[in-house]
Amino acid sequence: MRGVLLIPLLAVACAPEVREAVLAQDAEAVASASAQAEAAMLRLVGVGRAAIPAIETALYAARIEGRLDLIVTLRRIGDGEAIPLLLHRARRDEDERVRKEAEWTLRGWAGGKDERAARARRALRALEETRADEKSG
Repeated sequence: MRGVLLIPLLAVACAPEVREAVLAQDAEAVASASAQAEAAMLRLVGVGRAAIPAIETALYAARIEGRLDLIVTLRRIGDGEAIPLLLHRARRDEDERVRKEAEWTLRGWAGGKDERAARARRALRALEETRADEKSG
């Protein structure tokens, strides 16, 4: 249990390249849906916005279950900086479940009254426009 709590502190306090490596390792653990995925997810959530680039990278190589878990991780982080990434996954992911999970996250965020909610609503409008274009073209 101590190791789980110390890793986010190490990630925040160490050199940027070491921090990026730790975040990448955690994102890959979540993406692999391994036994360590839940602990890695909690560490990424604890780091917050700084984990988003590592999650984005991990999404490209992740299998479906891993991508779903990474979307949930972004939702738990709750940072509006993830909106472009969520929009991309809602538009273009090859798996319908991943597309729905990303859209569901955007819809949940869109219900608020802050800047993140306004950005999520704009993203949902863009998603609807993409779908309308695909149907008509």
